[in-house]
Amino acid sequence: MLPEPTDTLQQRYRDNFARHLLGVALYLQAEIMRSMTQRHGHSGLRINFEPYITIIGRSGARLSDIAQLLDISRQAANQTANQIESAGYIKRQADLFDGRAKLLVPTARGLSLLDDGTREAQRMQKQVEKIVGAETLADSSRTLARLNSKLGLLALQPGDSDAATRVPLAGLLPRLGDYVTKRLMHMTIARGHPALKPSYGQVLIAIGPAGGRIQQIADIHGVSKQAISAIATELEELDYIKRSPDPQDARQVVLHFTPAGLGLIEDSVASVDDLCREFAAIVGARPLTRLANALRILYRALHLEEGIFGNTSPAGIRVLAGQLKAQLGEEGARLLGQLLLSPSAT
Repeated sequence: MLPEPTDTLQQRYRDNFARHLLGVALYLQAEIMRSMTQRHGHSGLRINFEPYITIIGRSGARLSDIAQLLDISRQAANQTANQIESAGYIKRQADLFDGRAKLLVPTARGLSLLDDGTREAQRMQKQVEKIVGAETLADSSRTLARLNSKLGLLALQPGDSDAATRVPLAGLLPRLGDYVTKRLMHMTIARGHPALKPSYGQVLIAIGPAGGRIQQIADIHGVSKQAISAIATELEELDYIKRSPDPQDARQVVLHFTPAGLGLIEDSVASVDDLCREFAAIVGARPLTRLANALRILYRALHLEEGIFGNTSPAGIRVLAGQLKAQLGEEGARLLGQLLLSPSAT
């Protein structure tokens, strides 16, 4: 079978259910993270803290249970838990039901984080409703809740028909997004890419038609530029991507796919098709189609293709603003804003 033309392949890679789902999930997480930091003053946050904070909730959770729910090793779960504990959001205390075990519970700061996070998730819910409408949002939430429940990602009581209206989109999408990432990874590995790692998705998903920039990818995921650069180096060594000079900034580079990388995309797209068939078998073809259409509308309305992974939308401008503020400081950022608003600025 001959490979698809590059433009058609790139279009399918950019315009598919999984990319829209992951893009919207990441947008919601990034916006809530930004608000939690800038509006509510919570510091030391990372996007990968979210599932831990949610699972721990107000009553606490065992590390072993968290590892099982997230399908990761206990060692990996403990590493992230240590980071959250160092940030002051959780603490360890004796488990009343098992003297040998420790329970991870929220601190006062963690409870404040939970309260503020709930408010921000509801605020984002209203933004989404304005875009797709209340009926479409409710229908999409029901389908997402069913998927999460059937896949064991969200614990729902039998006959709990109100769950979809109680849990905002920001609570339904991230866990499913994690599942989609892992499932697609396994499917694509089976298609002849044995060296793939889950961490590669951070970079691969962010490379659009104009390429991807390491600093922006790092900002989106809340990790260091060095961490993303290290992943990019591994992908280069596998001949999936290459670096080229950034036409907008001679000091930076842009990541692009190689022919082998395009082959990886083709196999990834085939995996997405298989995933959609699996999901359709769970919730039905029509509900899944309606969900896919809603996510596509959101993805485009939020300008995620050229926004989070580009430069010009409000989301992209916020990323750029964060970079400039970090570099210039409060006073320098204020001065820059005055210059940009001045008619005589050059």
